[in-house]
Amino acid sequence: MTFFKVVALDLDGTLTSAGRLAPEALSAIEEARRNGLAIVLVSGRIYAELRQEFPQLADYVDAMLLENGAVTVIDGHSRALTAPVDGGLAPALADRGIPYRRGEVILAIDGQHTPVVVDLIGELGLDYQIIRNRSALMVLPAGVTKGTGLAAMLAAMNLSPHNTVAVGDAENDLALFGVAEIGVAVSNAVSSVRRCADLTLEKPNGTGVAELLAGPYLTGVQRWCPPRRWVEIGTFDDATPTRIPGSQGRVVITGPAASGKSHLVGLLAERWILANYCVLLLDPEGDHIHLQELSQVQMVDAGQHLPEPADLVSALRPQSSIVVDMSGLAEASKSDYMHRLRLTAEAYREQHGFPHWVIYDEAHLLGAEEHAHWTRRGGYVLSSFAPAALPAKEIDNSDVLLTIVPPATPADIDSGRRATAQFGSGPARLFTIADRLTTHVRHGHKYADVSLPRDRQFYFHSPAGLPVPPAATLHDFCTAVTHLDQRALEYHLERGDFSRWLEGTITDRDLAGRVAAWEDELEAHRAADLERIRYKLVQAVEERYLPAPGQH
Repeated sequence: MTFFKVVALDLDGTLTSAGRLAPEALSAIEEARRNGLAIVLVSGRIYAELRQEFPQLADYVDAMLLENGAVTVIDGHSRALTAPVDGGLAPALADRGIPYRRGEVILAIDGQHTPVVVDLIGELGLDYQIIRNRSALMVLPAGVTKGTGLAAMLAAMNLSPHNTVAVGDAENDLALFGVAEIGVAVSNAVSSVRRCADLTLEKPNGTGVAELLAGPYLTGVQRWCPPRRWVEIGTFDDATPTRIPGSQGRVVITGPAASGKSHLVGLLAERWILANYCVLLLDPEGDHIHLQELSQVQMVDAGQHLPEPADLVSALRPQSSIVVDMSGLAEASKSDYMHRLRLTAEAYREQHGFPHWVIYDEAHLLGAEEHAHWTRRGGYVLSSFAPAALPAKEIDNSDVLLTIVPPATPADIDSGRRATAQFGSGPARLFTIADRLTTHVRHGHKYADVSLPRDRQFYFHSPAGLPVPPAATLHDFCTAVTHLDQRALEYHLERGDFSRWLEGTITDRDLAGRVAAWEDELEAHRAADLERIRYKLVQAVEERYLPAPGQH
């Protein structure tokens, strides 16, 4: 199957030529529907008129969106999505001898009467808009377009605009292009439509539609995300934006441990979520809990309740996302769940088209022996500090390879996080990673609640001879420091133990830097106090016992 699940087709000038439906287009539509594509007819036509002229057309489509997005027809039942045009406009048109046709919502008028219609709407103080469709004119409530109607219909069908291709020829089809992932113009489209389309077909009308339906994008042979759907994740050194596909890409993120991979993973997820893509993020270390600050993001704490993979993915909606925090699970359980969820998520995507992205942080948990031939379709991210442990050939077969460049000096940290981006077999280019909207706390949730191995726990000095239990979690650490003997506290601060543990074990460089500054502050104050006391000591002894020459 293909990434695309819906094709929204305009009628006049797109499926028809000289008022006749193209037979090859109808045959191609039948074949596409047999292969699982939903076909939605989108037209400015009035339903009664459409049935009269093309009575057979309803048998070839899954649904219809008529009157320029104001009326849906599903299983033969029409429903208006907005109130009908009224307010005295129809009588005013009749008074001036201007013919019109009334639909369930719109008034349809010949385009030659545009100036009079515009004047009447203004005189009557109506909140209506006029939409041009080549030589025809439609009057609709403000804000109603083919695009708004398509979005409403897809939501009702639990389908995503990102899994939709829209095809049209006239000005009112531009709103369709804005909603659909790809906007396609037939070759006979008006110039503005060809200019704004992501793809212009070589052939006109139904012949072009038939070619598109049988072509590589809709059969799944070829992946393509149009440039306007790419998302920005940083800036190259030549000041141009660093952008990656909004859909269907295969992305690998690598770099040393604690170098900032999780920040970049979270940034990608954030940008896709903000663009209304559906993201499923598997978070073994609890790095991405703050993504729930974004709208329509659900957080699943696997340590409290681990849903079955089928239950998890069935909770997804076209514009919602889920982050699975697995930090409360044992390593073996994390790996097992990732394996089980991988197959379930892909089966769900096969049927519905989403989640658009499945992100595997700590992807080495999948193992180098993992075989995932379906990943050729794209729509996934693998992130790991151990690229050799990723499924075989994933790096070589990726569309985008992002490699973190660790900072060499403190000045490098201040200048921003850095990485290289390599697209296919092209050269790797340095870029500065963009800031995020949501907070990123490295492993914060994990180390707050999950015990560290013995060799990574914090062991406290005990000058009084009374043993202090080691800190296995951050809760343990705070409790111990709160009650720590001052001599022990001073001991660890002098040695820089706290900042070293926070950076090396918790891998929280930001917090480690703040604590290191306090440790340095204590040392600086101590040195200043020592020099002050040294001076006062010498001065006091001199004044008491060593009077200046000439004094007795």
